[in-house]
Amino acid sequence: MAMVPLRGLIFSIFAFSVMLPALHTWSPAEAIRSSQFQRFQVPAQFKEAPAFRNGNECPLLTREPKGLFCSAASVHIAMTLDAEYLRGSMAAVLSVLQHASCPENVFFHFLISGNKRELQEVVRTTFPYLKFKPYYFDEGIVKGLISTSIRQALEQPLNYARTYLADILDPCVQRVIYLDSDLVVIDDIAKLWEIDLGSSTIGAPEYCHANFTKYFSDAFWSDSNLAKTFEGRKQPCYFNTGVMVIDIAKWRQNFYRKRIEHWMEIQKEKRIYELGSLPPFLLVFAGKLKPVDHRWNQHGLGGDNVVGSCRSLHPGPVSLLHWSGKGKPWLRLDSNKPCPLDALWAPYDLHISSQRLSSSR
Repeated sequence: MAMVPLRGLIFSIFAFSVMLPALHTWSPAEAIRSSQFQRFQVPAQFKEAPAFRNGNECPLLTREPKGLFCSAASVHIAMTLDAEYLRGSMAAVLSVLQHASCPENVFFHFLISGNKRELQEVVRTTFPYLKFKPYYFDEGIVKGLISTSIRQALEQPLNYARTYLADILDPCVQRVIYLDSDLVVIDDIAKLWEIDLGSSTIGAPEYCHANFTKYFSDAFWSDSNLAKTFEGRKQPCYFNTGVMVIDIAKWRQNFYRKRIEHWMEIQKEKRIYELGSLPPFLLVFAGKLKPVDHRWNQHGLGGDNVVGSCRSLHPGPVSLLHWSGKGKPWLRLDSNKPCPLDALWAPYDLHISSQRLSSSR
């Protein structure tokens, strides 16, 4: 498969925007989970991805006693995997490999709560050369902590799996990039991996223009003790938890899982927020994280939780496109109601039904 050039991708935004009215028969191509979405039966059918090889300049992976994933030259990426978002996950993996300078050094860690054997086989047959390890995520460890949310989709236990990465991943993994399943990477993932976190535990793009107070209820801000949570920090800003660089060693040392669970327990008692797994991360890390260039999370392309609401790109360069929100590109493309930017996701879609439909038109 030929690499999709970044310049060509961005140019296609404008071309697709102009041609959209005439493309009613254009071929189709959480991250949060929702029972409203169409579900694939596992195993879903995907085209086999090509092998991506390292260049001579890439560092060699050393075979450690516990495996290649413990090599210092590995780039670790963690994602959740389920039947509902499988199509998005496969596209995300392909995009990472296709644009990586050293694709054979990328190691994927998949957190799976159901259909583990079937999902593992889909990954293995789609990416025969991929270095990955599946992990079972026990939904029972978080179910009792989840409160009702503004939308039922936000209550799915797998949305909270990122909180438990430090407990699930092998102890030799000291740093990981967490990625949602509804995105594509159009730059070398090593650039994100190599970001200096300094004294921070996580790095992510911050959005300080957003009204931070709206992420918490009046009950939170009217409680004098709770309202002091952000005192002593730099300006607390919103950040999207779908793209994070995490220092796993610092996370473990500072017991951040317990800190996040503490806020989830308070939420059960006092109802201090409405948006699922995001607010506990804001309560613990807002004003403390390492800011990352916005190019690494062009989020909100799913329409900001409004079905049928198309978004444009934020100003500036682009390294990662993220369809956060209700609208997912594979569903809109299949329904022949795509948004213009969904054309940038389509080249990474490996789902066989899409390939067949495309070739028949």
